[in-house]
Amino acid sequence: MCLGLAVPVLAFFIFYLVRYSNLSLGEFIAVYKNLGILTHIVSLSVIPDLLVFFGFIRKNLLKSARGVLLATFIFTLTVIIIRFT
Repeated sequence: MCLGLAVPVLAFFIFYLVRYSNLSLGEFIAVYKNLGILTHIVSLSVIPDLLVFFGFIRKNLLKSARGVLLATFIFTLTVIIIRFT
């Protein structure tokens, strides 16, 4: 589950560094929250978890794959909370 939580956070941070390193992280989040697309960026940052998930399935590490799936549900809840606050 730790890898399932770390990969999207890392993907989000890499997106921030590549595209908007001139802004602080707080400003970046505030701008996208005001534009109403922060949830889209958070949702897209979960896509690299697919690679981790299928890697675990391929190596027959089913409990680890289940942890990645749980982490995806946690990010889904995060998106819902961000969306409605």
